[in-house]
Amino acid sequence: MKKRNAFTLIELLVVIAIIALLMAILMPSLRAARDQARKTVCNVHIGGLGLALRMYVDDYDGKTHDAPNNGLWDNAHENESVVRKYGPNESLAYWGIAYFPYAENKKIFSCPAVERVDDWPEWGAPWGLPSQQYFKYCSYGLNNYITDKKIDLEFKRHSEIIAFQDHIEQRLDSINSDMFCIGPNVNINLTQWRNGGTLGDFPYAVQECFRHRGVSMTCWLDGHVSGIAETTGEDVPRKWYTGKSGQ
Repeated sequence: MKKRNAFTLIELLVVIAIIALLMAILMPSLRAARDQARKTVCNVHIGGLGLALRMYVDDYDGKTHDAPNNGLWDNAHENESVVRKYGPNESLAYWGIAYFPYAENKKIFSCPAVERVDDWPEWGAPWGLPSQQYFKYCSYGLNNYITDKKIDLEFKRHSEIIAFQDHIEQRLDSINSDMFCIGPNVNINLTQWRNGGTLGDFPYAVQECFRHRGVSMTCWLDGHVSGIAETTGEDVPRKWYTGKSGQ
């Protein structure tokens, strides 16, 4: 009678332990590779938006759009039987709507690493939770200082002016609270969002701005893309937003 060959319990435990050890070694590398891939895709997306903005400006007498300060593409939150797309000038519209005809793909308005954007909790989330589904394609914040401007006349050094960047907000309209520079009468940036700031619903808001392992992918007015490392503002001059020294 032949003796059956089989693993002993000890041998099985050793194999399982080896597999667990290999997984523990490989997982950080796999996560890093995934994060790098997301960062690369974000770079492509935001660079495409820079090109779309330039094409829009060329078609509109050198002027950017006067973007609303909101983040919706349509009225889906109203639960109507027919979803109506918003026009670029409607009060709830996302700034990307104006530039969409030059991009023609809503996906490039979304960073693959985004986990949450600002869904206006100060309004009491008027259409109820979860509301993030309505903000799927608005993960880049527009620099308010470049809106409604003839940018070739207003700004001399386009390579030093932020157009838009990874951010929890849809439009960056306050030096004091939502831009990476330090505003007047404060000693740190992003005051609205730090430790929840005035909106305690977003305790991880700053991390969302620097969502690529501590880096915010930023598109500059000349179309080039670079990362800004997580900062409290001392190394970010206001002129990157305003275009003017001393502001």
